[in-house]
Amino acid sequence: MRPKARHLLLAAISGALVWIAAPALSAQRYMPEAVDFEQALPSLRAAAKVPQARLVRAPKRAGAGPVTFRSSVVVAPKRFDLVGLARELRPLEIRARPEGGEWSVWVEAEDGSPVYFGGADELQLRARGWRPKGVLHYVNVSGTTSFAGGLLTRAREAVNSAFISASAVLDPRAEALPTRPQVISRAAWGANRASGGCRPRERPEKGTVKAAIVHHTVTANEYSEAEAPRIVLGICRYHRNGNGWNDIGYNALVDRFGNVYAGRAGGLAKPIIGAQAQGFNAQTSGVATIGTHTTTPITSATAQGLVSFIAWKLALNGLQARGKTTLTSAGGELSRYPVGRRLRLNRVFGHGTVGLTACPGKALEADMIRLRRLIQTRIEESGGPAPTTPPEGGGVTSR
Repeated sequence: MRPKARHLLLAAISGALVWIAAPALSAQRYMPEAVDFEQALPSLRAAAKVPQARLVRAPKRAGAGPVTFRSSVVVAPKRFDLVGLARELRPLEIRARPEGGEWSVWVEAEDGSPVYFGGADELQLRARGWRPKGVLHYVNVSGTTSFAGGLLTRAREAVNSAFISASAVLDPRAEALPTRPQVISRAAWGANRASGGCRPRERPEKGTVKAAIVHHTVTANEYSEAEAPRIVLGICRYHRNGNGWNDIGYNALVDRFGNVYAGRAGGLAKPIIGAQAQGFNAQTSGVATIGTHTTTPITSATAQGLVSFIAWKLALNGLQARGKTTLTSAGGELSRYPVGRRLRLNRVFGHGTVGLTACPGKALEADMIRLRRLIQTRIEESGGPAPTTPPEGGGVTSR
């Protein structure tokens, strides 16, 4: 090729890339449009070498014991980033891979949460003590998977990482408290988009905040800072469209870089009822770490994000992190306690304390004492909790 022709070709390619990348280079962060799709789950076969008696007599808690049922390799209709079994709250395990690639580790999903794989085409599902049936619900939040699209996505991710810091905004209702966190708004992670967003089905309901419940989202722990907003959008889409909930279940989320994300709509400063712990949603605020902490501890940045949000939320409602509070169970099949049971609990605790779940993972649960101490220190350094006000709302359990 002649030098002049080569220069013209390179200029044309550069111009095309600049034109395509224009959204990423503007002040508005690039967010691919989220897409949901579904597929019937093929029948799971009994796992080899499991005695028939173990298949008939399942453990008391689904998810315990040996693997009893396993699916064949399921080829998804399209590339996906998140997947789960729609409207299923019992524990199951999923692994995934790109077409022809290596399998991920098995990840346990429960409580109606999807698993994030960040681009996969095939998956397998297995369960312990029960045979899953139903519909696989997928969410794609990464857009095109072409070669050019991949190059462009990586370029945009660099811009997105910078945008995360620039888009962190202060909740205006927190101005009176020095412990207020910086928050990435719902608009910043894509919830408010007319197409591909995650707007709530109905107006949010209000309860009270007497404690904070900590979760993990069973997301792979290795993800980029630019991916995190898309993960939040994908979780919201799955909770709303796959589970049929009103909105994302958590009031807030914290990624492994310490960024705090506004969760369920209605305002972080308000006692919005989420779907964080059946039987106790109307009395608590729920915050989830974006990661899986069965064996992997949270990062120091995640700890700082949790401390920042929970200290602010408790102080805003006139609460200390130390001491106990009394909660009354509203019941439910996933609650450890029947309707009307009154409990004395720490003001910051993991989901498994009140729910039939392994969430937030053993590694994070083991860190709760340290987190409570750090949260209390932050509240005291900030001048203590705000004056108490009459509680809003009632005892409604929301999804």
